[in-house]
Formats: sequence, C-alpha cells, structure tokens
Amino acid sequence: MNLSAIKKYPSQISSAFKRFPLASSFTVLTFLALVIDTEFANFFSTSFARLFLWLGIYPIAATIIALTTALVQESRKNTSQAPQAIASGSWFALSIILVFANLEENTNSAITFVSTISLVYIVSSFGFLLAPFWKQKNENGFWVFLQKNIKALLAAIVVSAILLGAIEGLVFGFSELFDADPDEDIYLYIFYFCSSIVAPILFFSGIPSIDECLEEPPALSKFASSTIRFLFIPVLSIGTLLFYGYIFKFIALWDLPLTTASYFVTGFMIYLLVLITVMYPARLVPKPTIETRLLKIFPAACIPLVVLMSIDIYNMIELFGIEIEYVYAIAINIFFYAIIAVFLIDKIKRKSRFIAIIFCALFFVSTNSPINAFKITHHVWMNNIKKELANQGYNKFPLNEEDTKNFIYTLKGRKDKESEQILGELFSIEESTTKELQEFFTTTKKSLKDLDHSYQLVSDPEDDDSFDPFRAYINLPDNTPLTVPTWAKKALIVDHFYNHDEFEFSEDSLFFRYKPEHEEEDADTTVYSFKISREELKKAEKTTIESNEATLELQYLATEEWSKDNRSLQMRGILFLK
Repeated sequence: MNLSAIKKYPSQISSAFKRFPLASSFTVLTFLALVIDTEFANFFSTSFARLFLWLGIYPIAATIIALTTALVQESRKNTSQAPQAIASGSWFALSIILVFANLEENTNSAITFVSTISLVYIVSSFGFLLAPFWKQKNENGFWVFLQKNIKALLAAIVVSAILLGAIEGLVFGFSELFDADPDEDIYLYIFYFCSSIVAPILFFSGIPSIDECLEEPPALSKFASSTIRFLFIPVLSIGTLLFYGYIFKFIALWDLPLTTASYFVTGFMIYLLVLITVMYPARLVPKPTIETRLLKIFPAACIPLVVLMSIDIYNMIELFGIEIEYVYAIAINIFFYAIIAVFLIDKIKRKSRFIAIIFCALFFVSTNSPINAFKITHHVWMNNIKKELANQGYNKFPLNEEDTKNFIYTLKGRKDKESEQILGELFSIEESTTKELQEFFTTTKKSLKDLDHSYQLVSDPEDDDSFDPFRAYINLPDNTPLTVPTWAKKALIVDHFYNHDEFEFSEDSLFFRYKPEHEEEDADTTVYSFKISREELKKAEKTTIESNEATLELQYLATEEWSKDNRSLQMRGILFLK
C-alpha cells in the first residue's frame, strides 16, 4: 500500500474545500436534506410534501451547477463571485417555481416536472465535462479531463464504501459489546453521510486542474489499448456481423419481432458511442492503424442497424397506434442518425460537444417543448376520438350522460382492434387530464372507466340493464388522529378482506359483519354488525361507523359492486368495544 498517497488525502480534501467552496457546502446541505426527509416526512401533513420534494431535488443539482461554474471560471481565470451567484440563484428560483407553483395534480404536470428536473441534471452534467473546454479547438483537454475524472470517481466510491463499512461495523460492534440498541436509522444516516459528503469531497479532491488537462496529451495505456484491440473491437465487429445476418433474415422472411430490434440496436449504439469516445487518442495518430480504419467503418456500418430500428418503431405504431414511449423511441432513433453523421463528417473536430448538444436538444423537444411526446400523443388520440364521434353521428357537444354511455358501449360492442385502441386512448386521456374531454363528454356521475366496466352487464341479456355499478375508496393518512369513544374499554385492530357472505349491498347501504379473531379460549366471539350508506361511502366523509355494541374507526376501505352477484370489500381500522 502506498502510504504517501494516503498521507496526501487531508491536504487534498482541504484543497477541495478551498477550490470548490460553494459545491462543498451544497454536499453538506444534501446530507441535511436527506436526513430531514427521512426523519420528518412521515410526521407532517401532505401540505409539507412539496417542501420535502424540493429538499430531495434541489441540493444535488445545485452541487453539480456550482462545481461546473467553478471549473468554467477556472478555465477562464475568472475569480468573480457573480457567475456563481447567478447560476446558483437561477437554479434556486427555478426549483422553487417547479415544486411550489406546479399546482395541477395530473399526469401531464407530473411528466413536465420530472422531465424538467431531468433536463437540468443532464445539462449540468454535460456542462461539468464540456463547458471548461468550450473554447478549445480540439477535444484533447476534454478527453484527459474525462479520463482523470473517471479514475477520481472510482477512487472516491471505493474509499467511501470502505469507510461506510468501517463506521457501520464499529456502530454494530459497539451495540453488541455494550448491549445497546441504537435506532436502525443510524445506519441509513451513516450511508447518507458517506454518499453525500465523503464521496463527493473525495471526488472533488481528485478533479484535475484545467491547465493540467490542456498541457497533457491524450494517450491510452498499453493495457487499455490491448483490451480495446483484442476484446472490445472484436465484440463490436462480431455484433455488427450478427446484426447484418439478422437483417438478411428479416428481408428473406419479412418477420421482425416487435421491440426486440429496437432494444438491441439501442444497446449496440450506446456501446459504439462509448468505445469511440474511449478510442479518441487513436484518431490523433498520424500513421493509419487498424483502430483508425475501424473508427471510420463502424459508424457507416451501423446505418442499416438504425434503419432496422426505424422499421421496428413503424411496425409497432402500425399495430398498436401512437404511444408516448414510441415518440421517445423516435427521438432516440433520430439521435442515432445524428451521431452517425457527426462521426462520419471529418470537418467536425469537437464531436463530443455536438453529440451533447444534439442529445440535450432532442431531450428538450421530446419532453418540455410545445411539441413534446405527451402533447403529440394526446393530439393524435383526440383526433382519433373526434373522428369516431363523427362516425357515430354525434355533432353536438358535450354529450349528455346517456350519449356518453352509448358512445362507450358502441365501441365495446364492436370488439375489434381499432375500437379497443380508441377506448384505450380515451381512458388514458381521462387518467392524465380531464380538460381535453370536458368539451366532448359529460361524466359528472360516472367516469368513462366506470362505463367501460359496466358494459359487461348490459351486454349480457340475463343481467338487469338498470343495475348501477358501485365503487368506493377511503384511505386516510397514517397520522390521522383517532376519535376514541369515552366508553371504550377495549380496542382491536381490524384488517380484513371480506368473504362474499360477510357483507352485502342492500338498497342504498352497505351491510357488513365482523367477528374478532382470538386465540384465547375465553375470547369474545360476538359478531358485530355495521351499516353505512352508499352516499357516505362515495363522499368518504364519514370514517366512524357505530352500532349498539361497538364503534369502528375506519382508516382504509375499498369496496366495489360490479354486478348483482359480484362484489368485494377490504377494510382496515380500529374496533372499539364496550
């Protein structure tokens, strides 16, 4: 073991705090945020949920942004505090807006929120690697910086993991020796400390200076060169040949398994991208080698594979209609075409920069732009629904309850692929947002999904067409206070999935019985009967159900009646006895 390297750690860590003071401070904030989220999130009402969400997303991105800004300033010999204040302040304001101003509770808002946060993380991560070398005419500095940072990251992870095991081992040994009983969360907090403070600071200490990266020429070690030449390049070559054999089989049989080709091509292209990035020093050798020739052949050879992926996506859309994931697949497919073009155009010297820009641009367009995948998909779905409404002869909107039901039943009755596809699109839109449907359908009493569920009743001539399916759901937060009757002498936990004969719906109420399960011989064997109206269940306003002998305080209830002979009931709560 090299003791001199270990002796350097204290000074390296000290220099990391001096070199990246703001980024280092954010690592401490990240640790505190994780502890706060773990310790207090379950003890506050849902009104604090946004605060805990903000604590979960803000500090980590703030660390990356502060680190990137510091490196850019280092490359430009700029010591002003203004860039850090502007960059960190902008992310602080954006994160507040995203978390606290995003008031709509639907799938669209959730997708926008997640994609925006992801875009910030992706851009800041690319910025960390590329921004310090933005003005350079080649990728020499970027490649050296990338190589050294990978080594620093691996070293930080290994040292942090060893420290984590040592500290948790000491805590466990202490608790065993002194018969102590520490809270189990202490092990989680030790993990937080090592992963959010120790690992980042160790990584910061290993980040090379920008000048060092510019002065050092890119070079692969003999081990890396041999591994690439005799292992990774043969794997890529054999994989390419197998794909060509797959293409010939597809042409001969015209049989392409859905999604399989897309998954394989995506993995293959990522492998190619990583390999070409690692082999950057080979492109700098004046004398042509096997590697330099293959670097030019591989991107061109991958064009048929990306075309195969395009055909696969087209077939899936033809069979199943447009879906959000298919739009994302199209964006990935376009990205593969773009990076092949970047690799083949010799005039593009800083290829990594263009690849990063193209990736971020496509990610933004497919997730956050006015023509994002969600909006494209919903636009196509709504057009299909409008065409079907016209085909069924509806031209006055919104449809009343009866016409809405007839529209659903007509689609269900056809039992063909196109009708099932339109129904699926209709229900997907309803789950994500009802705004687009309010113009065309009236669903004040029942959701469209309820109408779909009740179709089986009207489609069976033996069933009563007037039967009204019923569904109710109550789920109170765990910290909801209980109302304990003053007369209560005993309390039992109720957690029961009811058999068919233990409850029934009669007229406008739910009647159910509960018999406590006891192991004692002298235990109470009384069967307690309860009644609650459908209206109270539907509104979920009443959680206390009383009888002459007992009171049931509900915490969870899920019940459904979808025909005269088919129903379900699951319940959880506290039973108070006299």
